Amino acid sequence: MKSEKQIKFKTVLKLCEKKIPPKPSAEAGSFEDAFHGGAYLGSPGKDIYFILSRLTDEEFDVLAERHSHQYPKNPPSNHVGTAACIRYIYGQFEKQGILRSKDDRKRMIKEAKKEKLDWNASRRFIIALREKFKEQENYYGLCLTSEMEAHRLGDEAYLHKDRDKLKQMEETYLESVKYAHKCKSYKQMFTPYYWASRYFMLFKDAPKAIAYSRKTIEEAEKHCPDARRSYVDKLEDCAQYLKKNDKKWKRFRKIIITGENRVVRKLSRRKI
Repeated sequence: MKSEKQIKFKTVLKLCEKKIPPKPSAEAGSFEDAFHGGAYLGSPGKDIYFILSRLTDEEFDVLAERHSHQYPKNPPSNHVGTAACIRYIYGQFEKQGILRSKDDRKRMIKEAKKEKLDWNASRRFIIALREKFKEQENYYGLCLTSEMEAHRLGDEAYLHKDRDKLKQMEETYLESVKYAHKCKSYKQMFTPYYWASRYFMLFKDAPKAIAYSRKTIEEAEKHCPDARRSYVDKLEDCAQYLKKNDKKWKRFRKIIITGENRVVRKLSRRKI
């Protein structure tokens, strides 16, 4: 990987003139001082992350303005590239933070203790980016940045046992859903509830975890756009938690069995 010291401001601006790629490129791009030549899934997220600490206030605003135009106003069929870009801006190069695996959780706990997790500059940039989205009425951009910020708030809440952060996380996931309805991003009409349920499970907050697990399945029934395996897996996570912890599970299971959305019908065929 290239050192963060090698990337130039003018190079990052040029990267922001390209579309955010939905898939990783097999070949490096033509920008010599950028990661993989600027041709990678989530470009230019990593390059933005590594230059943030060296920007002046004016450059910060110019970069946020330029980068904001890379995001579509209408949700793309593939969210992976745009989501990865924002995640990389936070310096999170692995998906899902502490929720990804127990090993990742241990790694992030160690990093937090050593004060290696610092999202201050990233947050400042995301705030500037969101102001541009508001000016442009880009509700998809606002939906996505809300969801990603909620992930980081959930991580911080767990790492620092911070209930205030947990409350902020919950509010920010709900904000993501609000914007999802404005831009018709069907995926985010139910997935933020799922992520909220997972963090509340970690906190052993059963009432909240049960409520958001139910909400995930209910909203997926209304809005889930297809029945891909990753969506069914998310619903099964919620169903298995409800099966073990919800006293009203048997009644709720009947609702699942009679579901009409394909993703819920697929869920009903699993061992729940």
